[in-house]
Amino acid sequence: MKSKLSFSRRLQNFPLIGAFFAQIISLILIKIGIQTFHYHLPIVAFAFFQAMLSTIITQAIFKLPKWFFIISFLFPIFLILGPQYFQISRGIYGALFLLLALTFSHTLKERVPLYLTNQKTHDALKKIVDDTSAKAFLDLGSGLGGVVRAIAEKKVTSVGVETAPLLWVLSSLASILTFKGNILRQNIWNTKLHEYDVVYAFLSPAIMSKLFYKVKTEMKAGSLFVSNSFEVVGTEPDEIWQLDDVRQTVLYFYRIKK
Repeated sequence: MKSKLSFSRRLQNFPLIGAFFAQIISLILIKIGIQTFHYHLPIVAFAFFQAMLSTIITQAIFKLPKWFFIISFLFPIFLILGPQYFQISRGIYGALFLLLALTFSHTLKERVPLYLTNQKTHDALKKIVDDTSAKAFLDLGSGLGGVVRAIAEKKVTSVGVETAPLLWVLSSLASILTFKGNILRQNIWNTKLHEYDVVYAFLSPAIMSKLFYKVKTEMKAGSLFVSNSFEVVGTEPDEIWQLDDVRQTVLYFYRIKK
């Protein structure tokens, strides 16, 4: 039992590996079913069986994050049916794989998907910077750097950290060209937080407890940690903002006390 729990926990720590195993297991099960019942399965039906079975394994057995539902379902359909029905060449598959690897390379270990902050949240964060008279702002996992550039308009030090190569290149270039903010290619766990008045994160519930321990340890007294959508389990936020946007964004405020 202990080894089973350990294996499941490891898959949740590295969800892309879990998603890969789900595809392999579902492929094996379908092959066994075909050989057992001597049934010829059309390629379209095979693709959808593979998609549905791998999705069930991903969610019900491995209990991976919900956003892997979409990946597990769409991946086999495009991979199996793409060349035959959509005229997708191998070169396009290779380019897509490279693009995804450069964009989501950090997801393999950090369990953090790419979430983009919308304009209304930008405005809310600007108000927070004004209300707190912040001098330095940090975005942990800054993605395309929209938040960093928006906060830089308030004439404060605005910094983002991002590990995904393509996102870092694009966001750094945008900051350089607009003279707004600074994007560092740096892991969030290696980023020192003591010099920032406001730290913002739109990451994943999977890492919030670990992240908040780092926040409490490193941020100075009176500074503010703001989490988009994901609250810290077991810690009451000092304030909650419900934004009037399409996705009904919720911001959780944690004032650092020493």
